[in-house]
This record gives sequence, C-alpha cells and structure tokens, in this order.
Amino acid sequence: MPRPASQTGLLLLIAGAAIDSTSGLFTRLIPDDGFTIASGRGFAAFALLFLVLLVRDRGGFLKSFLGIGFWGAAFVVLNGAGMVTNILSLANTSVANFFMIFATAPFVAAIAARLLIAEKLDLATLLAAIAGFIGIAVMMASGARSGGLTGDILAFVCVLLYAAIVLVIRRNPHLDILPVIALTVLLSGLLALPFADFGTLSVSSALTLTFFGFFQLAIGNMLIFSAASRIPAAQSGLLGILNAGFAPLWVFLFLGEVPPPATLLGGAIILGAAVAHLLWSIANARRAATRGQASATASIEMPL
Repeated sequence: MPRPASQTGLLLLIAGAAIDSTSGLFTRLIPDDGFTIASGRGFAAFALLFLVLLVRDRGGFLKSFLGIGFWGAAFVVLNGAGMVTNILSLANTSVANFFMIFATAPFVAAIAARLLIAEKLDLATLLAAIAGFIGIAVMMASGARSGGLTGDILAFVCVLLYAAIVLVIRRNPHLDILPVIALTVLLSGLLALPFADFGTLSVSSALTLTFFGFFQLAIGNMLIFSAASRIPAAQSGLLGILNAGFAPLWVFLFLGEVPPPATLLGGAIILGAAVAHLLWSIANARRAATRGQASATASIEMPL
C-alpha cells in the first residue's frame, strides 16, 4: 500500500533536519576559520549538485541555470548570504544558541509577510513571535556576558534572511529548486572565497570539509526541499524545532558540548512557543478541512 504524500514528506523532513543540523558539529570538527569553512563547503556541495543536475537534465543543464528568472536569482543571493552567515555565526556562538534563535524564523517570516505583502497574521503567530523574541533576549544577554553576542546577532541575521527567502518563494512558488540550490551553494563559496585561506587546511580537514558540503549542505537541502512540496503549510515550522533538537544533541554526543543555563532557559521559551504554535496550526488546518468536507456534503445532499 503506497504511503500518503504528507507522511512521506514528514519522513523526508525529519531525515533532512537530522542531516542539516550537523552544521554545528562539522564547524566544531574543522579547526579553520569560518570563511574557509563556508567557501569550501559551498564548492563541495556545488560539485555534487551539479552532477545530479547533469544526470537529470543531461545537455539541458545550462538552460536550467538560465531559466531561474528574477525571483530565482533573488533566492540565490539571499540564501547564499545566509549560508555564509550561518557558518560565521556557528564559529562565534554555541551550536544550541544558533539553532534555538533560528527556530524563531517562521514567526519572523510571518510578520514580514504581513508587513510587506499584507498576508494575514493570526494572533497565535504573533504571540508565539513575542515569546520567541523574549527567548532570544535571554540568550543574547548571556552571550554579551560570555563573548558570544556576535554569533547570536549573526544568527538573527540568518533569521531575517530566511524571512526574505520565504517572501521570495511566496511570490514564485513554482521555482525549479535544484538549479536554484546549486547556484546558491556556489555563490556561498564565492562570497566567502576572498576571505578564505585554504593554505592552512590539513588533508583531514579538507576531507571533512568536502564531506560537510556533500552531506549536510547538498543532501540535507535536497531532502528538506523535497519534503516542503509534500507537507501541509501548517507543519513547515517543524523544521526549526527539529533542528533545534538535533543540533545540540550531535555536539553533545560527539564533542561533549553542554549548553549554558541561559541557552536552556531561552531555548525552552522558544521551543515551547514553536511547539504550541505548530500544534495550533495543525489543529486549525484540520478544523478548516473538516468544515470544507461538511460544506461539500451539505451541498451534495441539498434537494433540488
């Protein structure tokens, strides 16, 4: 019996989040600077995605690149900048801090959509956003005392870039995502290249960096975007929650990095708001579906 598309999408999302959330672990494993890591990771991911595109399109890969259009190019620029900022943030704050702050991204995107394209903003999302910002403030206050404030600020820049990417996707939901992602990771490599120093890479670091690009950036993104087309919009916030759960787990299991108390407190506020909002969104979507089915049944049973 075939698996429902939404169930397949959820499994892909969980697998994608488990892989995508290893960025903090890889950043800790490679002892080089953030720009070198961001550049090398981008080029490695592009190599793999380009091969996938060649297999898919054969001789038409150039047409795929040129056909992304204005909104595809906007996605590439915003997401490429976000990928570099992501690594620089992880190099300057704890893995838990970064992913807890990034869990607020869906709320910020919803507020941006309300302000810029007049998309409806419900009270539950607004309350969850306020709770999320309180959680961020708790963690940033701790970061200012411990020297991790720069990384926390960069994490919030990633959130703002994500919100802009969501607006781009809202304007053009039918982007061919494979060439767009391939160009995005290539741009991330090029943006960081002027500040990178590959001469300092050891052989083991170079191999780890290549696997970082293949595994976390290329495969993780393909799984996540494949999931996005299969799951209901109400479940889209699950990615941030899964990342925030997986990422500290990987660095704790492999490196023994334990989040400070302020991160646990701020993270609990953010994740509590995110989980509550996700459950509310799913329940609201089910109520809407039930009302729709009831209306359809009533119209069928109405006598002529």
